[in-house]
Amino acid sequence: MGCPRSGTTLLQSLLHAHRHIRSLPETHFLPRLLGSEEHRRSAADRPRSPVALLKCWRRESLAKWGLVDPRRAARAWAFLRELDLPAHVPDEGRGRLRTQMQAFVRTLDAHALVVHKPVWVEKTPDHLFYIDGLRAHVADARFIHIERDGRQVVGSLYRAAREHPGWRPFLSLEKCVDRWDTARQESERWRGDPRHLHVSYEALVREPRESMARVLAFLGCEPDDTLWSRYRAMAGGLIRADEPWKTGNLQPLRARDAFGDVLDASQRCWVESALAARAGKRAGAHAPAPGATALTHAGIRAPHA
Repeated sequence: MGCPRSGTTLLQSLLHAHRHIRSLPETHFLPRLLGSEEHRRSAADRPRSPVALLKCWRRESLAKWGLVDPRRAARAWAFLRELDLPAHVPDEGRGRLRTQMQAFVRTLDAHALVVHKPVWVEKTPDHLFYIDGLRAHVADARFIHIERDGRQVVGSLYRAAREHPGWRPFLSLEKCVDRWDTARQESERWRGDPRHLHVSYEALVREPRESMARVLAFLGCEPDDTLWSRYRAMAGGLIRADEPWKTGNLQPLRARDAFGDVLDASQRCWVESALAARAGKRAGAHAPAPGATALTHAGIRAPHA
């Protein structure tokens, strides 16, 4: 889990190539099941209209009492069936969150065991915002957070927005910065917890074997040197046809400069100023300089030609 465009798919591909680990395409199970806004905590995505706030209150009330909307549950399970998973849809208690989560875990257990893998990895970046619920309903779960330099994430989000219609909200650099910082803050909540491991994308690319040894030790898995020759070929099985932005994981492992390659000089200057301002706010510093704010209003939200 982590901010989108932080390297979650790369780490997933490496783990999937291990002889004892099975993974699968992103399930988005909890956002689909709860219909909640937990995965949209950035300021730009918070509901504002009275109708949206009322719907949000209803969703949060159901989640608070451990209940789910049966219609949303049906849609969540329908998506799992599209992934060719052995969906174990609960017959009784289907309106309770605990029952739904237990069935979800049984489904992924069966998915892994059919190919004789004792460990499975579910990778949905936005599940970062559902950790409290996951901890409550999946007693033995472990959580891997992958983190990447904010400038690179912003550049990668912006590039995805320019190339793929589904990412168009991130044509706003302000929103890119907000999305990264929101995920960073959420991940920091769990630093030091023994069930959570924080992995640096930069370290993973720079020192892949050392980084993977640390991850595998955290999962209780032995080293597997054969994964390095298999992971690129196996990565394709984790990418749905409607996720072309992930195809970079089929290429050789190397660092990519999304910040320098995608953004022009004025954009890079604004992003660095905005990230510094976020860090400054956390340390009790002042807001961004007026020039940086003016650059936002000068058209940074608009798509490039």
